[in-house]
Amino acid sequence: MAQNSYDSLDDIALIEYVRGGDVKAWEFIFKKHYVALLNYVSGKYWDSLDREAAEDLTNEVFAKFWEKRETLEIRSSVKGYLYMMARNHTLNYLKREAYIRDYNNNEGKTKEWHKNETEDAYHFSELEKKLYEAIDDLPEERKEIFRLSRFEDLTYKEIAETLGVSARNVHYQIGLALKELREKLKGYADPQYLKAVALWGAALTATLLSDIFFDSWSS
Repeated sequence: MAQNSYDSLDDIALIEYVRGGDVKAWEFIFKKHYVALLNYVSGKYWDSLDREAAEDLTNEVFAKFWEKRETLEIRSSVKGYLYMMARNHTLNYLKREAYIRDYNNNEGKTKEWHKNETEDAYHFSELEKKLYEAIDDLPEERKEIFRLSRFEDLTYKEIAETLGVSARNVHYQIGLALKELREKLKGYADPQYLKAVALWGAALTATLLSDIFFDSWSS
């Protein structure tokens, strides 16, 4: 399809092209929304991000949009979906940056906890394994809701629409999931050790751990 022909498509039709692997449709969305999305990220979080970081985050949002194209379930508008992705992605980034700053401020103390790198690496991978095993052990509905929230970046409202349940139930199930995961992982390591694991582990693992143990870290 010619590039200018995409102008005549509504969002539902446009997404069908993207879902089918039409890179030109994705490029059309990118060109149409990039500047506005960049301005949203750099404007809303102006006190936490410089322009370069905002550009990187915006590019990552569009890359992720393409990577997950086969599972896209957009029930509102492409613009709204992109803004939701940008918000979630940016907040996760800022959360991780906050942990990095905190770690740097306490580097001397942290070094006392980690004297053997081989042993550290073992503990990091072991905790990650325990985390995903705990997620997999959640009841099916709760696990699916948690997956859509934390792995697919869907809002509670979008999850409710996707699964045909109430947003209140989604909120309730997420709360139960976090409580169960926190309970299963407690005692595996103290909060400060978990913070170090979140810092040095994979980005997704870090985000999940921060969600699960945030209350204890902030106390």
